[in-house]
Amino acid sequence: MTNHCPHMGLSLLMALGMMLTAPEVTHASHATAPAAVQPHENSATNSLREDVAKNWNFPRGLAGSKYVRVRVHLKLNRSGEIVAEPKVTVTGGPKATQQAMAAAAMRAVLRAAPFKNLPIDQYDTWKEVSLNFAPAL
Repeated sequence: MTNHCPHMGLSLLMALGMMLTAPEVTHASHATAPAAVQPHENSATNSLREDVAKNWNFPRGLAGSKYVRVRVHLKLNRSGEIVAEPKVTVTGGPKATQQAMAAAAMRAVLRAAPFKNLPIDQYDTWKEVSLNFAPAL
């Protein structure tokens, strides 16, 4: 089952509480992390991942949380600001746990934005990214 949450209001998500695990960053053009990451891509995505990971928290003990995976797809401008409503996709686990983890992922992303320290000369490598969230097991 896949649950798309394109209409989650940013203000509502920002108002909710939070907790999480280090997200994985993939480029929009890849379904999974590329096998060979270029050094400039690695530094840009590592910076973005670290910024979001500092804010990733979700309530421990949620039923079925180990089965839930959240992906947040972002479009960024050259200043590292989110320029469109992030697309959230959730799979696995119970619906209530999916909703709690999707909200936690969005909070982490919104609190980390705008993303600084991204190499402007490599904008094409980070203008669209997908962040993959999963609980620490």
